[in-house]
Amino acid sequence: MKRNIFSIRQFSERYPAYTQAALRGLRFYQETNGFADAFLNQGRKVLIDEDKFFACLDRINGRAS
Repeated sequence: MKRNIFSIRQFSERYPAYTQAALRGLRFYQETNGFADAFLNQGRKVLIDEDKFFACLDRINGRAS
C-alpha cells in the first residue's frame, strides 16, 4: 500500500492554503482538534499522511466517507 507522506514544508508547498504555521498549530493541538491520526513522528521529524489529513478534515466537517 502506497502512502503519501510529507514533511510540514512539503505539505505546505503542495497545498498553499495550509501554511507551515497553520500546520504546526494543528499538530500542537492534535489531541483536541481531531487531527491526531494525520501526524506521524519519525524521531524528531514530523510527517503528515495526506490521506489521513483529508479524512480528518472530512470527518470534522461532517463529510465522512
